[in-house]
Formats: sequence, C-alpha cells, structure tokens
Amino acid sequence: QRRRRQPTTIVPLPYQCQCLGHAMNSVRFQQKKKKPTNKGFFRCTLVLLTSAAVLLSICTLVLSWVAIQIDHTRKVQRGGNSDIDVSHRESPHKEPRLRKRNDINNGESSKILEVVAETKSEVQRKTKVDSHKKKVVSDTTPKGGNRNSEIYQPAQTGKRILTYKRFGGRLNNQLFQFITALQHAKVLKRTFVVPNEVRDVDWTGMFDGFGIWDLESLNNAYDIDWTTGLSIEFVTTVPERCVLTPKEGKELLNGGPNLWEEWDKRCPDVIDIAGNTGLLFCGKQHQFCGDYEAQMEAYRIYDHIKLSSDLSQYIPSKRDEFKDKGYDELAIHSRRAGEGGYDWELCVNGNARTCTGHIAVGDRDMFCDIRTMKGNCAIWLDLDYQIKAKSALKKAEKQYRFVLASDGTHDWNIDFKGQFIVANNTDWLLALERKISENADPGKLLDTMAVTAIARSKLQRQESLGRMRATLDALTATLLDLFSLVDSKYLLGAYYSTLSLNACLFRGMDRIYDSNMCWILMHPENKHAILPPLQESVNMNDKNRNQDDHLPAALMSDVEHAFVRSDDGNFVAIDRYLVRFKGKDVIGVLGDGLVPISIMKNSNGEESIQADFTCSYGDDHDSPATVILMKGHQSHNEHYFVLGEKYNTPFSTNGDRFRTLIILCEKLRYDRSLSRHPPLILKSKDGFSLTIGSTFQRPVGQVTSGKTSDRKNENEKSLVHCLNPVYGLKDPRFVIEYLEYHRAIGVSHVHIYNVDMHSKELQDVLQTFRDEGFITRHDWSEKASRGYTTRKTYEHAKWAAQTDCALRTRGIYDYALFSDIDEIAVGGKSGTNTNYPDGHLAPALEMCEEAKIMRRKIACSFNSNTVSSIYTKLTEEEELALKDNLILERYNRIEAKPYCPANCKCLGNNCAEISRKFHTGRQKYMANVRDLSIPPRPMWTHALARDYDEMDKIMEVLPDEVMHVRHYQGHWYKNNNLLNTMEEKVAPLPVGLMNTVRSSIGNSKDKNKKHTKRLIYTKAMDSASSNGIEWIKTVERDPKYHGKITKR
Repeated sequence: QRRRRQPTTIVPLPYQCQCLGHAMNSVRFQQKKKKPTNKGFFRCTLVLLTSAAVLLSICTLVLSWVAIQIDHTRKVQRGGNSDIDVSHRESPHKEPRLRKRNDINNGESSKILEVVAETKSEVQRKTKVDSHKKKVVSDTTPKGGNRNSEIYQPAQTGKRILTYKRFGGRLNNQLFQFITALQHAKVLKRTFVVPNEVRDVDWTGMFDGFGIWDLESLNNAYDIDWTTGLSIEFVTTVPERCVLTPKEGKELLNGGPNLWEEWDKRCPDVIDIAGNTGLLFCGKQHQFCGDYEAQMEAYRIYDHIKLSSDLSQYIPSKRDEFKDKGYDELAIHSRRAGEGGYDWELCVNGNARTCTGHIAVGDRDMFCDIRTMKGNCAIWLDLDYQIKAKSALKKAEKQYRFVLASDGTHDWNIDFKGQFIVANNTDWLLALERKISENADPGKLLDTMAVTAIARSKLQRQESLGRMRATLDALTATLLDLFSLVDSKYLLGAYYSTLSLNACLFRGMDRIYDSNMCWILMHPENKHAILPPLQESVNMNDKNRNQDDHLPAALMSDVEHAFVRSDDGNFVAIDRYLVRFKGKDVIGVLGDGLVPISIMKNSNGEESIQADFTCSYGDDHDSPATVILMKGHQSHNEHYFVLGEKYNTPFSTNGDRFRTLIILCEKLRYDRSLSRHPPLILKSKDGFSLTIGSTFQRPVGQVTSGKTSDRKNENEKSLVHCLNPVYGLKDPRFVIEYLEYHRAIGVSHVHIYNVDMHSKELQDVLQTFRDEGFITRHDWSEKASRGYTTRKTYEHAKWAAQTDCALRTRGIYDYALFSDIDEIAVGGKSGTNTNYPDGHLAPALEMCEEAKIMRRKIACSFNSNTVSSIYTKLTEEEELALKDNLILERYNRIEAKPYCPANCKCLGNNCAEISRKFHTGRQKYMANVRDLSIPPRPMWTHALARDYDEMDKIMEVLPDEVMHVRHYQGHWYKNNNLLNTMEEKVAPLPVGLMNTVRSSIGNSKDKNKKHTKRLIYTKAMDSASSNGIEWIKTVERDPKYHGKITKR
C-alpha cells in the first residue's frame, strides 16, 4: 500500500459494504501524516480484518432475513409451507397468487432487497396477521429437521393392515371418514383395508360397479385393499385391544413415531382407528389429525378422487346449455333444517363453534359475527352479506347467477326464480337403466355390479334397479351437488357441513380465499386461520357496532316451513310430516286450500271423502291418498265448497269455510335409512300437481332447559303451549310477563308463530327465551309463507298453525294448550295441595287426564272471561301509582257476567239461561298429544272441531274454578257503548304467581350472564306512554270502574 500513490477507484456498494471503504481511506490519511512503522502496519491489518468480519456477519444476517421474508410471504399468500408444492393443483379460473421459488432466476438477485421490502409492506397492508407465533399444529419434527416419515421406519412384521368401522351419517361424512382412515394408513405405512358397506347410510358407491367413480389414480397412488374388508370374518377377527377409543384415535397421529412404534408392537397385524371415534377431528372442528406433514397427506388424497366421466358430464358448468351464461361464477350450498333432525339451532351453533374454533380470539368478532353465523343457515334471506369477497359481490341480487346445492327445506324459486341451476342426475340414471334393460341377462349384470352387502341385498334376484334406484338417486345427486361446488369460481359454503368441507378440500389450498369459509378450515401449518387480504374482503363486522342492530328480522326465527303452492296456486302445503297413524309411521302433508276430492253420501247420509289425486315418493308411484277434513256443524260439502264464497281466497276463511286439511299417503314406505329423501309428489289426472321436497317434520326430542317449568313430581303432566299467530308487537313488557307467567303455571314450552316481525326490543326478548330453550319461533311472515299469511288473513291461518303445532309435539308432551296472545290461562286454587301455588294448571291437567281414563275424553275446554278494565283510561294519579306494577297486576277487574251473544248464547226468554259451550263462550281448549293412537285431525279455534255432537262425546268442559282464560280484549263492549253500563268484579291474579313472574324478570340472566329481560323491561316501562296493552285504545269511564288503587 505504500507503493500506491494514486487513489483506488471505489465501486458503489450497499451501505454496509461502504464501511470498508471508509476504513481504507482512514488508513491512507494516517499514512500521509506519519511514516509507517511496523506497529502501524499491524494496527492497519487488525482494522481491516475486524471490518471484514463485521461486514461478513451483517451480509449473512441480511441474506437470511431476505430468505425468511420470501418464504414467509409465500406461506401467508398460499396458507401452506413453501417446501410442499401445492401449486400443481390446476385451477381453471386463475393463476397462483405468487410464483414458485424456482421461477425466480439468478438475474433477479440484485433486486432482491427491493422485492422483499415491497412484498413485506404489501402483506402487512393487506393482511392482519395472527399475533401468535405460527407453529405446526403438532410439531414432532426433531431439531435435525427430519420429517416423521423419514424417522418412522417400521419393521416389516405382521400383516400391517389399517381399517375402520363405518359409523353412519351422510355421504360426505363417509367420504371424510374414508380419507381420514387412508391418511392414517399412509402415515403409519400400512395397507388400507376398506370395510364393507352394509347399510344405506354406509354406501359410497366406491365398491360397486355402477360407474360412479374414477379411482384409478387413487389406487395407483395408495396401497388399498378393496377385497379383504368384504369378509364378515375380517370384521370379527380384529382384536379388541386394536380398536381405538375416541381418545386414542385423536392421539395416534399427533403422538409421532414413538407412539406409532408402540402400536406396531401392540397390533402388528391390524389397527381399527374408528371403532368408536366417528368423524376423527383433531384440535378443531373439521381439522385432520397430525402435524403439518400428516395433514398434507390427507389433503393430497383429494387430488386422486374423481367422478367417472359418465357422471361428471352432468355437473351444471360442464353442460353446453349452461356454458357462458355466468352460472360458473358462484356456487351456493344451502342448508337449514335438513334431514335427520338438522334444525336451525344446530346449524347456527355449529357455525359459531366451527368459526370461533379456527379464528384467533381477536379476529372472531370480525368474521364470526351473529349475522354471518345465522345468515349462513338461511342464505336466501341475506345473500349479499354472506359473500365475503369483493370480486364475487354484485350490485343487486337480481344480477346473481349461480349453481345451487341445497339439502335444506327452502324453495329458492320464491326469490331467485330463473337465477340458478341445479345438478340433475336423471339422465345418468336413465342411461344406467337402459344399459341394464338392454343387456341379454340383466340379472347377471346386476349381480356383477353389486359388490357391497347393501347392494347385494337390494339387487338379489332382481332384473332392474328396484329398491337400489332410490339409493343411487340420492348418492349421485349429492355427488353432483358436491362437485358443482368444487367447479365454481367462488364458493359460498356452509361452515358446519362436511359437504362444504369436502368441496373446499377438493378445490385445494390455492383456492381457499375464493370462498367465504375454505380459508377458515384449511390452515395445516398454523394454529389459526390466516386471514384473507382485508381490502379484498367485504361484509366484515365492525367491532364497535352492536351485532344485533343490523340483523335482518327474518333471521330471528327457529323453524322454516315449506309453504309450497300447487301449480294452480289454490293449495299451499305447510310442510310434510312423518305421522304416527294406525300403529305405523305415515308420510303426511298439512295444507290449506282446494285439492281434487269427491265428497259422497251413503244411504244413511254419512259422508265419505275420496282423494282424486295420488302420492308418489321415490320408487313408489301413484299411491292412494287419504284426506282428513275439519268437521263442522254442516256437511263437509258445505264447509269445503259452499260457505265463505264472498271471501276472495281459495283458503280457509271466517264464515266457517274449512279448507285446512291433512293428507296421509298410507301406502308409501318411508325409508329411515336414507340420508336424503326424495320429494313427495301429489298429482291428479286433471292437472293438479304439487311437489314438496322439505324435511319430514317429526318429533325429535323435547327441548330441555333449567329455565323450563319446574315439574313438582314425575307424575305431573307436561304441557306445551301452541300460541296462535301474532304480528307487529312493539312493547316487550306484556310478552315478557306473558311468557314468564305461563312458565310459572306449568307450561314447559311455547311455539310462537310470527306472522310479521316485531320491534327490535321484542326480538331481543324472544331470543333470550329461545336461549333458555323455552320457546320455538316459527316464521309465518308474508314473505316466508308466499303470501299465505298476512295481517289481514292471519285469522284463518290459526287452524293450520294449531295443527302444525299438534303434529310437531305428538308423543313428546302430554297436553297441548291452544290460545292467543291476548289470553292467559288461569288455574284454580290449590286448596290442600301444597305442591302447587294458586293458579297452577296441574290440577286441571289431572282432571283432564282423569276424564280421558274414565270417560275416554281426549281434550278439555274452558271458558273465556273478559278483562274489561283494560279499556279504562287511568288518571295521572293512577298511572303514577301503578307505574311499578306488572301489567298483569294493573288490570284485575273482569266482567261479572258474560255478554251475549259475544261471550255466550241466550237460552229461553230474556236470556233466562245461557250457554257458554265452545264458540258461544269463546272457549279455548287443551288436547292430549301423548297418546299416538288418537288420529291426527285439523284443529279448530274453540274446540277440536265445529261438530258439537262429536265434541260432546270426546271433550270435557272444565269449570271456571278449575281453569279458564282471561281475555285481554272486549271490543264488543266498546263498539256497543256498553263500557259504562256493564258489571265488573275484582279478580286479581294470585299474588304468589305475580311474585314469581316479578322475580323471574328481575333475576334471570341470558347466556352472556346479563340481565337482558330486566334491562329491556325497565327501559320499556320508563319510556312507556300507554298502558302496555298495545292493541287496546282506552276510553274515559265512570269512577266506579276505577276502583281502589292497588300499589306495590
């Protein structure tokens, strides 16, 4: 360096490398000032070496950080590990979001810092990353970096077989169970023996030769034995110690090589992973077991499972008639109250449990809000909000075109007619049937096709598909639904559904964000789901907003009914039911309107009803129907065809037009083994036609809760309240008191039929009662019922609502009480019976049960007494004094005697005697619903039927001192100007019951431990400007009707 007199040219370097240049220039400066010495030479050498070491360390750290950021960015965008190539899964719609590692050539290395900095900034801007460190679900990889598949090298001893037992369930549960078992076999390096399919619910169609699946790729990729599992001996020879318990099943893959070696020693021949485990989820709902490597093994299996070309051609997006029409843009999986008791509450709670289980705590409010969880169970009510990607959102609902896969009850034609298509397997079935019928020996061909136990049992000695056709129909329809979801650009799926789960897994990791929910379920490397880019997302909940504020009113219900119209529009089917009739389960329909029937009389004048239409269901065609009409005081012909002609409607009306009816298809065979039932078709030769594909409504078990009525002893009869249709209530106070009061007098559960929606406060109240398990809300709004129920026509819908409630509660409760929102039931005094408070209904139920046993009475009626004091306009002093009283306490004066003809019937001259029987006394009743030998029938308002001759034989009339209803109505007094001339008497409700109601309102807490009822009640009471009976308009009355103020 002493010989160099000219400065060396320095090439521009990154900041860290320029440090070396500064150090060298510093050395040169020192050399000019001072002669060099040996000591100076060694000092300069030491500085140079130190600088070089620092530079090398800094550059190493920078390059390591660069590599980590590239890998991290890819993981965030793909939701997976960059070491595992998931981009091989072809997508017909878009390219992968990021390029593969080997696509970055060496020429780009000079720009690497800029690229990484830019990418990191973009990811942080678009994505809200989980604050927890990302880690493998169950990391069993050692520090050396070897995977479990490399560590685990089992000794080749024994047969090394793995199998499972089928637990039943829908087809998609079977697929998930099959793939889970194959995943275990692959990881544990065993041969996978597929078990036989014995029941309809077991059947996947994989064994049998019907041309459903293409499994060539699957069989080439995995060691699968399709033969051994068909043997009965194989099932019975699995040692009990080798059948995993649920706990062992969840621990197996998570345990790693050491645990696997223990199981190899314990069971060298065979392991059964699903003896009692059902769907083997680990950690979270719908998540495979094992570490990242093991979970990815399960994901890869989906690549190898395909439909046959014969069946896949019927996927809607592949059909020529649907191409280039936009139907491939969106696919919707719709479910609510599907088969097998899959009800609204199960759907909503399942959605919430799945969503919150996969998303980190801080992000749950954003993605698992109430509206999303509820609306996902009724997508047609809230379609826009359920779509979570801007790219899939339309400006108006009418712009959507989509493929629909529905296993729920709703008729999408109501709101989206012409906007969607569905998969249709009919042509595939017909082609299969032609192939069989045209064969020289159909029986031999079918024998060749049938491999599984269930197929062989159905096709033995058959020349056609026969009973196997319905099973094939249900299976292939479900598969076409599934692959329709897979084939779409955007999937709007169901969070709590293995059909949607399988669709996500078939779509693959590179398409998880092209869905509302796939990204939530699929995160094999991370503890929680990786959130989608926020600026590409829509309809996320604002944490600062009350979630209930923007919840559509239509989502505040628990039961959706079919409300299917006949082709001519003159008949509406409320629902189809599984009805116990003559000792067997019969397929039935409840409806209202005109159907083709003939009413004939015999020589004795007795009428008989003949249905001029037939029932078809699955393979059973043109089966005879039985029609049950409501009985009246005139002939069936008069009540069904003649009366009520002045009303411009084909349905039941006032004026004794009775068109509410029950249809029973007694000859049809209901197949309990089917997981998806075919539609029921009613059809006549003269053009009447109706198809109803909703779930079979049937009792599936009593709702129980700590907040249902307290039964004093096991002999106490249970009582369900069928509350007639209500609409448009605003003030929540009366409803709170009404429900708490009926709980206090012994009601176990209340069915509420909502014709129109109520105020938000009232909806909140109903939700708290629903959370307690005390009520079930039915959506009978004008929209849901397709115009059947409105505020003007709800009166005639009472008979259909009461009948629906009776059909749903048969066999669950002992008695059903039928009344209106303006009526409360009142029991008698307890007397010496200290088990019940005054006013409790237990003594009335005991008397009714005694009448059934002793006199074969199947129902009991009781009088209605008018609470006339509700019309009294109180003074300011009275309002102030009674402000803190319950509404039920404010109005304790009732009519001293009934007013005829409004509330009784005069007998003899000058009304010397009166009759209050049935409708003449505005009576209400309770009917026995426990005894299934009692035939079902349409239910009238004031008695089981309007035929009083029959009612005298089968109904018991209870005296007022045992039971009656207090009617918070009396327009006949007001309209006839009688309010200042009538007689009233003081009749307060029992103090004990009022204290119970008050205590329940004040002390009950909702599921969030809040006093919701008390807060809503108090707020309504403080802001109330009326007396609380919102359907009543008060008037000035004489002082004698005010009486003495009773203040709490």
